[in-house]
Amino acid sequence: MYQDLAPMFLVDDVDEAVQWYRDILGAQLQASLPDTPPFEWVSLKLDGVEIMFARKESGRKWYTDRVETSIKPTNIIAYIYVNDINSMYEQLKDKAQVIMKPVDQDYGIREFAFQDPFGFVIVVAQIIE
Repeated sequence: MYQDLAPMFLVDDVDEAVQWYRDILGAQLQASLPDTPPFEWVSLKLDGVEIMFARKESGRKWYTDRVETSIKPTNIIAYIYVNDINSMYEQLKDKAQVIMKPVDQDYGIREFAFQDPFGFVIVVAQIIE
């Protein structure tokens, strides 16, 4: 039944999101509306992980005015699972705002967290055996 999850983050500037996620995380632009900047919506790929960004106003227009937006994002922490968390941490530690250094959790995951320029908290995690 369920196959995948692709969160859509609502931001003020989609072009800035594309640049940051491309330059810092190595994301590739997969699809966009319109085809050229300035973008209203994009789909970015991090290997097999899809992350979408849309302008806040567009999200409200496309879906419903019940889509609430705020100055800073709230109430979500996104996890991205990787195969080599230590390498990922070394790659990001000087480029992103790390808010939790790598730690082995009791529930069998090694994880660290960073905050992107839009305020979203992203946890990078690896299952440990």
